[in-house]
Amino acid sequence: MGITLAAYSLLWLLYFSISHATVDIHSDVSEASVWARTFSLGYKHPPMMAWIFRAWLAVFPRTDWAAYLLAVVNLAATLSITWAILRDHLDKERALVGVAALILIPFYTFLASRLNANTVMMPFWAATVLFYLRARRNVRWTNAVFTGVFAGLTFLGKYWGVYLIAGIAVASFAGEDLKRFWRSGAPFLMAAAALVVLGPHIHWLITERDHPVENYLTTSVMVSESFGSALKTSAFYLGGILSYVVMPLVFFVMLKPDRAAWRGAIWPADPGRRQALLLLVVPLVLPALVNLAWPHRLTPVWAFPNWALLPVVLFGSPRLNVPTIAAARACMMALAVSIASVMVSPLVARAHLSPRQTAHDAHYRQIATEIVRLANSEAVLIGGSEEIVRGLFYYLPAAWPMGNPPKNRDVQLSIAARVMVCSKDDASCHAAARLLTGSSGSVSDITFSKTYLGYSAPPQTYLIAVAPIMSRLRRSTH
Repeated sequence: MGITLAAYSLLWLLYFSISHATVDIHSDVSEASVWARTFSLGYKHPPMMAWIFRAWLAVFPRTDWAAYLLAVVNLAATLSITWAILRDHLDKERALVGVAALILIPFYTFLASRLNANTVMMPFWAATVLFYLRARRNVRWTNAVFTGVFAGLTFLGKYWGVYLIAGIAVASFAGEDLKRFWRSGAPFLMAAAALVVLGPHIHWLITERDHPVENYLTTSVMVSESFGSALKTSAFYLGGILSYVVMPLVFFVMLKPDRAAWRGAIWPADPGRRQALLLLVVPLVLPALVNLAWPHRLTPVWAFPNWALLPVVLFGSPRLNVPTIAAARACMMALAVSIASVMVSPLVARAHLSPRQTAHDAHYRQIATEIVRLANSEAVLIGGSEEIVRGLFYYLPAAWPMGNPPKNRDVQLSIAARVMVCSKDDASCHAAARLLTGSSGSVSDITFSKTYLGYSAPPQTYLIAVAPIMSRLRRSTH
């Protein structure tokens, strides 16, 4: 398993770095780097992602490879914890097949090139189910406390963690050992530990005025649609999550399960595996049901952290024959896919520059460099076309969003200029930029292009307006 994780980490770090050679860091990472500058108990999302970025950037340089390394470390930590879960319930061969099957899920590879609100939950979610299942089996108070702590940390990654807590609640009321479990006090320890972890954030939610969470939920998450449309969204979500786990299902079929093995996957005879099934299925299905009552933006990609228990459900039946050669072949298949991905990664990078794929993320770094040249400072306030602005801050560590300026007075005094960056076709942004600069600023049309492996992407033109802050000019003259 150690060899598997080492090879996995190295190969997918190479893939992320090479395949993104023609584009810059994703805007999610850039946005999180802004949050990480100031410690808070909440941002647009709960604070875990910003806290991790704050710690990571205190050690590593603000480079693209460091951001991809963080994503790989997050994935490797998730698989390490998942291995502990699998070994609690499966023999070595079944556990290896399970890990190999998970590696072939895009959530653990192609789609996980950045740490964001979805991926940050993955290790905490896995740790929660690990300790819950242990607490359910041996009712030790330490396992119960760890369950609550990691459930709270999952929730601090994204509010999607509420579905994990709901899954634990449902599972806690099922099983033959129900009385023993509740009489032990373990459920109360879990709840108390989770509340201790979540208490400061809950206080922030209640007391903070006009906090960004409420604005984000109302403007970007909740939607107004008919029941029929909501039903289609839920069906698309459920179909999507099934499509992402095709390879583990293929592995299961390749092991030639008999009817008893199929029944064991659908409803296991073992109490521990039944608990695992509930913890897997409830958090996956519940969002589709909630969407019918409260329609919201629901996508299969949000199910990133849900899959650690899938191998326990699929490969745990004693009627399923999993020989050593099957485990070896599964690991070799995962290795082959990883190596093949690295080999084609230059072609993926080139494809990012095609006319149909080219987006502003190819030029974040170039735009940031040009802003520094025009403003003669990194300390600026930036506004403009949102799809561009969000991606600039990773490369401008002293810049701040114009809509959310720094609160520290010393930092405010260091701001040299207000800058607006507009895409070529954003007419309203162009008008606002010219109004901002007036007669004292500058407005420039800058064209950028990129070339990779002999292929040149279509050039893109941006308007960059710079308005010096007069107070800064007065201070410099004194």
